[in-house]
Amino acid sequence: MTQNLISPKLTLTASVTALGLLVSACGLSPAAEPLRTSGPVSVSYNNDLVECRQIAAQYDTEMTSEGAIAGALLGAAVGATESHEDAIAGAAVGGLLGAAEGKIEQEEKQREMIIRCMQNRDHPVIG
Repeated sequence: MTQNLISPKLTLTASVTALGLLVSACGLSPAAEPLRTSGPVSVSYNNDLVECRQIAAQYDTEMTSEGAIAGALLGAAVGATESHEDAIAGAAVGGLLGAAEGKIEQEEKQREMIIRCMQNRDHPVIG
């Protein structure tokens, strides 16, 4: 009798996680969302916005990988209390969720950088 290496539980967990990440990825990145202003914008607004977005895009991407590692370790630890299979599933799901959370945090920091950059260039950006 051969043993199935991929259990239905692991398949279901991975499928649900992948679906959740796919749905969340369909939203607009915080860094790409339009900025709100408290008044009229100047002629240089669009050029400055492009430059500020380019500066923010260079922001360190370590948050995503750090989140993935932390999530994988936590997921594996939680899953290990049940079984080896659950530890693997927990590590996979935790890694994906941690990476997604790290990416969201990175994009929020990039948005904050864009806002500050635009404000430093005297644009009436409020958020």
